[in-house]
Amino acid sequence: MDYEGAISQGLPIGSGEIESAHRYLIQKRLKLPGAWWLDAQNAENMLALRVNRANGEWQGYWATDYRYAA
Repeated sequence: MDYEGAISQGLPIGSGEIESAHRYLIQKRLKLPGAWWLDAQNAENMLALRVNRANGEWQGYWATDYRYAA
């Protein structure tokens, strides 16, 4: 990994932020009491939406990508 380049761009180089995001974005939703998934694709689609929202790309997704999802 290009640690020097990542640091100069202000990107995280440790795993703590990734693990925290995984716990907050993914595990929190997948492990809700009473939640169940018919198949892995349903869970992947839901997680893609959560990641879009967390990355501030929510409006852009619905303005463009949603039209092609069918």
